[in-house]
Formats: sequence, C-alpha cells, structure tokens
Amino acid sequence: MQSTSHSRLLAAGAAALAMLGAAPTQAQDAFPSRPITLVVPFGAGSGTDIATRILAKSMSEQLKVPVLVDNKAGANGAIGAQAAAKAKADGYTLLIGSATTNAVNFAFFPGKLGYEASQFQGVAGLSSSPISLYVEADSPWKKLPDLVADAKRNPGKLSCGSGNAVTQVACEIFRLQAGLQTTNIPYKSNPQSLTDVVGKQVSYAFSDPSAAQSYVEGKRLRALAVASAVRNPARPDDATFREQGMNEIEFTAWVAVFAPTGVPAPVLERLNAVVRKAVDSPEMVQTQARTGGTVMHFNLQETQAFYGREVARWARYIKDSGVKPEQ
Repeated sequence: MQSTSHSRLLAAGAAALAMLGAAPTQAQDAFPSRPITLVVPFGAGSGTDIATRILAKSMSEQLKVPVLVDNKAGANGAIGAQAAAKAKADGYTLLIGSATTNAVNFAFFPGKLGYEASQFQGVAGLSSSPISLYVEADSPWKKLPDLVADAKRNPGKLSCGSGNAVTQVACEIFRLQAGLQTTNIPYKSNPQSLTDVVGKQVSYAFSDPSAAQSYVEGKRLRALAVASAVRNPARPDDATFREQGMNEIEFTAWVAVFAPTGVPAPVLERLNAVVRKAVDSPEMVQTQARTGGTVMHFNLQETQAFYGREVARWARYIKDSGVKPEQ
C-alpha cells in the first residue's frame, strides 16, 4: 500500500511539474502577449500615417494589447522600411508599407535601399487612392493646360514637389509627357511638399488626397488634375489628366501591412483577420470616403499576390519610361 501511495505521489508530482513546465511554452505561443509596433516610413500627417492611426486603435481593441505607431520618415520611406525589414520575424513589428516603399523604390533605387523585396511578406491591404497634382488655391492656373503653357513660356522656372517615390515618379513622368523643363524638389513626406506649395515656395506638387485634405477643405490648395482613369468620387469637380489631354498620367497610391519574412503562418493569418476587421471600421470607411480612397479587402494569399504584381508592374513602368530619381 505504501509503495502504491508513493507511486501515486510521484506521478502527481511529475504531472504538476509537467504543467508548470508547459505554462511558459503556452504563454510564449500565445499571440500577441506584448505590444505590437507599426512602423510608418513617412511623417505624421501623411496619408499613410492617418490610416495607421485608425488601424492601430482598432487592432489594440481587438488584440487587447497596445499597438504603437513609430514614424521613421526619410529617404523615400527607406529608413523606416529598412528598420522593419531587420526586425525579428515574430509579428510584433510590422511595416505600414506603400506603393513607394514596397514597389517603386525597388526599381527606382536599385541596390541603394538597405532592404529587398524578398525581406517582406504581405499581411493585408488597407487602402488605395489616386494621386493628384495640387496648386495653391489662388494660383492663376485654373486648368492643367494653363500650367503647361506657363511652364513652356518660362523654361526652368517652375518646380514640382514630391514626398515619396510615387510622387517623384509622377513629377518626372508629367515633365516628360508635357515636354517641360521643370525641377523636382523631393521632400521627406507629401505634407511637407504641400506646405511649400501653400507657401508659394514650390509651384505645384503631386500628393495622395489624404495628405492634401485639410488644405483643400481650408481652401488653401486645389487639385488641378487627378491621375486616374475616372474622377475622384469625393471631389467630382476635379478633372482628370486624361480629360485635359494627357492619357499617360495614371498613378494610384496604396497602403498595406507587411511583416519581415519568416513570421509563422498562424500569426500572419491572425494579423490578416484583425486588419481586415479594422478596414471595415466606421472610422476607416468614413476617412477613405471623405478623400475618395477605397479600402482593400485582401486575404493573406491575395495580399501576397498583389505585392508581387505591384513590384513587377512598377519595375516595368520605370524601365519603359526611363525615369531617373532626382539627385
């Protein structure tokens, strides 16, 4: 009897130790168990930053952990993207990437970024919107042909502001297509270039509508042309480039969530589900509708396929156009 009782005690003790030993493993496997950081590679107030603030709030409410926003602006988003690419692949550091950081940059600055396309995997889409050419509200240019004619009368005197690689490419493509001699002035983010348009230090600038919204609503900027096939539904009075005689100018800005390559599939699936729910939040939907943006509903596989297509599309576009970055 004593031997049997002793055996039972040993078995119970072993079971208890096994449970204690399993507890840390289970805690480590639970995701998330600590704060998540969303790296925004552009400055506060940019379209990417605005969407990220809404996303962070929704993610935090769903996951019950703090979701922090870390703005790392500069070098066409390369500083922030490089930092995210080097982060541990555990799902706790994510990049709020864009057409600039995760498509255009690879072809525009080959070998100079400090990160490669293969270092990221798509998690979920957020939004897309056409970019526009903006001028100061009191500008004498009422239509696009007015700007083009003025630039041709005064070669070398007009300047185009850009806040990322997408808008920098837009400045260059517009210059080439219209046959102008203008100077591209690169900034760290679109809000900075727009501020200088308002201050009349730059002639015009390309930007996503989110970054320009407050200036437009305050009647300090107006869109001279929209770089899409159809007009922005949020501002139906703004004519497209195509309507004003330039068929080659079509650019769409997009924002998506990326993770360093190597994050476990279950974590990616969890993050995708959370982001997709955030995209449907009233605040996100209202924000996008106000600026004419469209939310992107992608599952994990669709996001990764979209990423591959965009990298290839921009590589072809930049190669075929011959556009070079402003040095």
